[in-house]
Parts: sequence; structure tokens; C-alpha cells
Amino acid sequence: MDEAWIDARVEEMPAGLWVRRGAPPAMLSMHRHDDVEINVVLHGRLHYLFGGQSLTIGEGEIAIFWAAQPHGLVDSRSGDMCWLHVPFAQFLAWGLPESQTAPLLGAQPLITHAPELARRIAHMAEQWGREIEGSETGGSGGEGAADGPGEEAADHARGAGTADGAGTGDGAADGVEIALLEIQAAVRRILRASTRATPEPPTDGGGSVPAERLRQVSAMAQFVRDHHRSELRIADVATAVHLTPSHAMTVFRRTVGVTLGQYVTMCRVAEAQRLLLTTPQRVTEIADAAGFGSLSSFYEHVSAACGMTPREYRRQGR
Repeated sequence: MDEAWIDARVEEMPAGLWVRRGAPPAMLSMHRHDDVEINVVLHGRLHYLFGGQSLTIGEGEIAIFWAAQPHGLVDSRSGDMCWLHVPFAQFLAWGLPESQTAPLLGAQPLITHAPELARRIAHMAEQWGREIEGSETGGSGGEGAADGPGEEAADHARGAGTADGAGTGDGAADGVEIALLEIQAAVRRILRASTRATPEPPTDGGGSVPAERLRQVSAMAQFVRDHHRSELRIADVATAVHLTPSHAMTVFRRTVGVTLGQYVTMCRVAEAQRLLLTTPQRVTEIADAAGFGSLSSFYEHVSAACGMTPREYRRQGR
């Protein structure tokens, strides 16, 4: 598999079935997508800002999380890692026990130190990547789509294991179905092995990003996560870290690549998605509980993030 595998704008990729291996990507901003994401670190370390906390995924560790929560690589060393995205709708369709799925709806990744399992998943990922890329190129097994999974791959992810996904007689579709069965087994093994639900923060300040700046950004992100359900002003966030509003906005944007306002919206959308999938609350109640100032703003941002209306998103997840 080609290790120069990822476009610099990884944060703009749509949700979909996706497997890649190589060095950490250049991530220009925090992002979110409606997938279950797995990071397998074979060599090196990944430094993340996830939700409101900085954390490190170390060598031999596996992290699994619902990527609707805002996250991004703040700074990472070169290394050998494996990334796996599974559309959240596909994950729910597996019908796993609630004891396994519920922890993924939390605010932090599940991380476990499992070097042998990490090596096994990375080895299988080579084959999964070829099969998924082959489905995107009509079964040719060529380079695939360099910019990430297209709609066809997402369709395979949603349809595999059903009459529509398995009955085509197409070798590429059959390969994706087999890959999905193996990916499901890998996810179940990861969930069974996961024992550390609260990641340890980096001990070295997260690499080349100054430790004080990382502390300020983490504190701002945490303040937003704690207060995004109510009306929130930039001045309130800045006061929490003893900065002026203009300085706070500059520090946050330069470090994580999105504005404070965009991060607030990410948090509200993630909360709305969680409530849509886990509660019977009415849409109007969810809009208010997630912190949106109006129903129109709720529909605009959630529909844009999910590619469908909130009600359609709820139906898909049930």
C-alpha cells in the first residue's frame, strides 16, 4: 500500500468506510465526521486535542472513538500508524451490545495498550485497504480515490451484509463485504480490550507546540464543552483563561485551525447527534438542549453536518 496515502486536507474528507496506513497526516484544523474512528499506533506517538483535553496515543496503543466529537492532531512525530473509519450507521447496524456501544458516545476515546492486537489489525488493514480501493475503481485493485472514500464506498459500507450489498455477484463488492466482517470482528476485539477510558495527557507538552499555548487552548476547548449548551460569548471563554478576547481567538485559531465560534458549533452539533440517537426527546427540545439559539440554526447546522435532516438522521440510527 502506498504510504504517501493522504491528502493534506484530511479534515475535509466526508464520512465513509476508509482504511489507511502511514505517517501522521498534516492536519490543518480540528474536524468532526460521523464515523467510528480507530487509530492504531505501531511506532511513534499521536498528540491530539480531543474535545477539551490534550492527550497522547502511544506506541502499541489503540484508540477508538465516535468522531462526531471535535478532534485534531495538534502536533505529532513521524511514525507508523493505521487509521480506520467505519460509518456510524454501519456500526449501529452491527447490533452490538449497549455495554459496548454506549462508551463510544462519551466525550473521550477508549484507549488500550495492546501491541499484539495492534500488529494484527495493521496487517489485516493492508488487505482491507486494497479491497475497499478496488471497489472504488470497479474492482481493478488500483490506486483508488486519492481524496478519500466516495459515495460508492459509503454505499458499500451501508449495504454490505444485506441483499443489496451481497447479491450483486461482483467480486469487488464481495471483497468489501468480507472486509467489513473482519473489521467488525476487529472492532469487537478492541472494545473488549479497552480498559482505559480516560486518556493520559501528554507529558512533554505535546511536541513542538509550546506547553503554555497548549494549556490555554485545552482550557478554552474544555470551557466550551462545559458551557456550549447555553448562550456563550467569546469574552466568557477568554476570561476563563485570563486572555483578552482578541488574543484568545488568535491563539485558538492558530493552534487548532478553526475559530472559537466554529468549535462551539461543532460541540453543539455533536451533542444534538448524541441526543437524536439516544433519547426520545422531540427535535425542538434537542435544539434547545444542545445550545442552538433557534430551530432554524439547529436544522441548518445539523443537516449540513449529517447530510440529511435531523429526523432522517434519527431514523437512520434506529
